[in-house]
Amino acid sequence: MHVLLIEDDEAVASKLARELQRVDHRTTWRDTVQAGLIALRQARPELVLLDLGLPDGTGFGFIERARRESDVPIIVLSARVDGADKVRALELGADDYVTKPFWTDEVLARMGAVVRRHQAVPGPGVMYRFDDVVVDLTAMTAVVGAAPGQLTPSEFDLLAYLVRHPDEALSLERLSDRVLASDDAGPDALRIHVSRLRKKLGAAGARIETVWGVGYRFVSGAAS
Repeated sequence: MHVLLIEDDEAVASKLARELQRVDHRTTWRDTVQAGLIALRQARPELVLLDLGLPDGTGFGFIERARRESDVPIIVLSARVDGADKVRALELGADDYVTKPFWTDEVLARMGAVVRRHQAVPGPGVMYRFDDVVVDLTAMTAVVGAAPGQLTPSEFDLLAYLVRHPDEALSLERLSDRVLASDDAGPDALRIHVSRLRKKLGAAGARIETVWGVGYRFVSGAAS
């Protein structure tokens, strides 16, 4: 797998790059937001590992700009333990958040979980239509109106799981376990993903109903 590592601490970057190479991952290392964005466009990595504190800006800025043009999985690696930073990263489109110091094996496990979800291919010809939204589980795409839906891998996985279980009250724990890569992501991270997904679906987002005390339900209506 080709990994884009955006980290300004050379010691951290070198150690992580060696560990990635040990398990046959190719690494492109950049140490600024701007250089990272250029590498994202030119190198076309399969996953991004991103520090938040960078010399020319923050990882938040990278996530925001990257999500305008790519759905590549992004895992934040940061010493910031403030819950507000984690929430903001997820709201902007990150798929996971790992705090420093970390075990390399944990990062590798998180990477594997995110990529497996992103690359999973369901059965042939599985498609759902509701309102002006078309969800193609085979191609892993969502079209809202006439435009492709700009969904992150986590958002698409959430939508796919909801439409595959129409009119069923799904608990926060069940959705977190089945959709989110991180074992400790939990209900708060899930609520962030649901909020973003509703906004991106436009009027159709109202189909994702909150079931108080339980979790969420996708109202199928005329969906097919």
